[in-house]
Amino acid sequence: MIHGLILLVLLFILVILLQGMLLINFKTYKESTGARAVTLANNVFELSKEYGIPVVVCPNMLDLKDIARIYPGGVWAQHVDHEERGRATGWVPMELVKESGATGLVINHSEHKLSHEELGKVVEKARVFDLKTLIFTDSLEESVRVSAFTPDWIGYEPPELVASKDTSVARSKPEIIEKVVQAVPNIPILVGAGVKDGEDVRVSLKLGARGIGVASGVVLASDQKAAIRELLEGWR
Repeated sequence: MIHGLILLVLLFILVILLQGMLLINFKTYKESTGARAVTLANNVFELSKEYGIPVVVCPNMLDLKDIARIYPGGVWAQHVDHEERGRATGWVPMELVKESGATGLVINHSEHKLSHEELGKVVEKARVFDLKTLIFTDSLEESVRVSAFTPDWIGYEPPELVASKDTSVARSKPEIIEKVVQAVPNIPILVGAGVKDGEDVRVSLKLGARGIGVASGVVLASDQKAAIRELLEGWR
């Protein structure tokens, strides 16, 4: 059983390297917590299988364990701290994230920034625990700076476009996507901020991005399943 799960995770990683991935951040919206989080995850992975595109979900910390139990290998934590477990009231030690079933970490999101020193500590420790890392950045300069830590992914998101209802990074700043990709050729780039539809995905992938990040575009959609399908159509 254990060997089978390891093989499944390794296969998932290989497919991501070949096809890229869609990352859906559940944040802490009421539409993506508790029982609704499980329903959303079910829809996400059903469509991921249908389209053959790897999808990673980032539920809030209280829902992570339940969803990781159902979908091993496909759940990443929204945040982690480098503090050791034990006397760490209010912190999220990496040991607990690993034991909860996460296989990756999203760190330095615009809503939860870390210092440069903290980022280095988290990435270094994540390697010990065999956890994938995605560092979010808000500029070309920050992307280059954090690339020195060699995370598994860099996620570029202009903070002013996060949760935008009117536009997206692919529409407003397509040129910067290409610049980030060219500046950090050795690390796959995920882009997000305002991403809503298949055209956003197609433009981003055409410019060299390997992954797409989305949150409110799916979570707050009147039809979450239709929103996920629309994004996955961007790979076709």
